[in-house]
This record gives sequence, structure tokens and C-alpha cells, in this order.
Amino acid sequence: MNQVDKGRVRAAFSRGAAGYDARAGVQAEVRARVLSLAAEAAPAARRVLDVGCGTGRLLADLAHPDRARPGLRTAGIDLAPGMCAAARAAAPSAAVSAADAEALPFRDGAFDLVLSTSTFQWLERLGPAVRECARVLAPGGRLVVALFAERTLHELRTAWRAAAAGRLPDRTHRFFTLAEVGEALATAGLRDVEVHEAERVEHHADARALLRTLKAIGAQNAAPGAGTTGLAGRRITLEMLRRYDAAHAGPRGVPATWHVVYALASR
Repeated sequence: MNQVDKGRVRAAFSRGAAGYDARAGVQAEVRARVLSLAAEAAPAARRVLDVGCGTGRLLADLAHPDRARPGLRTAGIDLAPGMCAAARAAAPSAAVSAADAEALPFRDGAFDLVLSTSTFQWLERLGPAVRECARVLAPGGRLVVALFAERTLHELRTAWRAAAAGRLPDRTHRFFTLAEVGEALATAGLRDVEVHEAERVEHHADARALLRTLKAIGAQNAAPGAGTTGLAGRRITLEMLRRYDAAHAGPRGVPATWHVVYALASR
């Protein structure tokens, strides 16, 4: 199980809302892939929910004249109020509310299609949120989810562990495995489960540039107590940056791996 401070997640993504779309390139690619999968899996869906809607780009894409279906009704929830404000501006026709993925504010069977991108990795456990998605799906409805999985940012996490060894507890984020995603879907009573994975490697000028990007979009360590270690923490961060650059720097800068799990299922 992850250790996740939802207050830290809420605050970080609210702060990152204004600059998120300009810096979150991999997340945009994931969103486009989910839209494509959803169009194949549920071409007739009219009632659509985006769980963890962020800045509302997916909701806006659904409502685009080239894509929108007659009678389409969309809704979105996000834990971060700043993201909700951005989503309402980007997708004014959608019903957007600040809410927790583990307690969706909708009746049973309210949606034909539930989507989620780049969100579920911020949960302590997958089960409660997946069960909520299953609950709000109508019979025959489809769920399409994409989340960052176990090999995500492995370069950064390895460098941090090496720098912090013996000096600080390991508070690096634990990403879910492919098997855990499939198990959560099956345990929620969903059927026709399909799970597959992909990797995308970004490059940044150096490790410090990667950290700046992660901070700008709100994707920071959400473990309880993270960021409260004072001078010792700053020294370890500097050592982590040194180790990251020493191990990975090349002509294109340093790599940052994003491991994506895509999952589809039916109610």
C-alpha cells in the first residue's frame, strides 16, 4: 500500500494547475491514447465521467465539434480545487466538482463510460476508487483507465534511495504494478478486463530540470512527512541530483522513464 497524504496531493496540483498543460507532455499523450481507446470501446456512450479531470483537457476534447456525440453529457471530478477551476474554464459544458475518487458524488449506474488518466497512481490503494468507478457505471458500461506504474521515474527513485541510505527513511513513491491493476479491476466485479503497458522516456537538461518540471505540474512526493527534513533533506537532495546526473547524463540530457498501464473493463 502507498503512503499518500491527500492534503499534499490536493495542494500541489492546485498550485500546478496554471502551468500544467504546458509542461505535462507525457500526460497529454496518455490522454490522447485513452480517448482513442474509449472511442473504440464505447462509441455510443452519452454519459461520460472523467475521474481526476485535472485541467479539463479530456472533457474539452470530448466536447470538441469534431468528436462530440448528440446528447453527450460529461462530468468530471478532481481532488484539487485549482484543477477544478481550470477544468470549468476549459470545458464549460461539463459538470465539474471537487471530490475524491474514493467517494464519487454520483448515483449508482449514472454513466455509460468512466475515464481516468494519470490519476490513480496518487492513491494509497486502487480497490476503493475502482469499486466506485464500477458502482457509477451502468450495466454494460465501460471503464478506461491509464495510470503511471512501477517503473515510472525509476532513475529518480534509485538516485534518491542511494543518497538517503542510512540517513532518512525511504519515502519514495510506490507505483502500482500491472498485476495490481488487473487484480483491482477483477476484484471490483468488472468483466472483459484488458490490461497492457507502454513506456515513454523523456529527456531533460539535467536532474534539476526534471525536478522543476515535476514541481511545476504538481507531481511531487505525496508521502506523509515528505519535504519536512530541513537541512539534512536538502543535502540529500543535492547528493541525489549529483548521482542522477553522474549515472545518466548524455548528449540528450538525462532520461526520465514513464511506465503507463492502460486498462479497460466492462460493468
